[in-house]
Amino acid sequence: MKTLIFSTLFSAGLLFAAGAAQPAFANPLLTGLARTGLSQADVDIMVREGAALYTRGDVQVGDDTVWSNPQTRAHGLVEVTAVAGDCVTLGYKFRTASRAGVQQYVSRRCRMADGRWQLTP
Repeated sequence: MKTLIFSTLFSAGLLFAAGAAQPAFANPLLTGLARTGLSQADVDIMVREGAALYTRGDVQVGDDTVWSNPQTRAHGLVEVTAVAGDCVTLGYKFRTASRAGVQQYVSRRCRMADGRWQLTP
């Protein structure tokens, strides 16, 4: 159930603006976002660090990076878990100050014909 909540939350919420790797949250999602303990700033950092893995051009399974937000004490790891054609799957593991334990999320992004990376199912 927790995985379904995170998948729904992030699939709907981590949409990229045209040409930029920045999340855009619709207002109804802010309530769901609060349940993860991540702030918008945390999500921005997490997405930016993940994007750095796949936009450099030589992405490989196992590539990873860590991120943290000293202001909220949230931190985590982003890892490339699959590469298929122009698509990359990322695994996110993170901790927040407001929730015990490690939370996880998986997302997939594909490079479009115009060069933009888009969140895909």
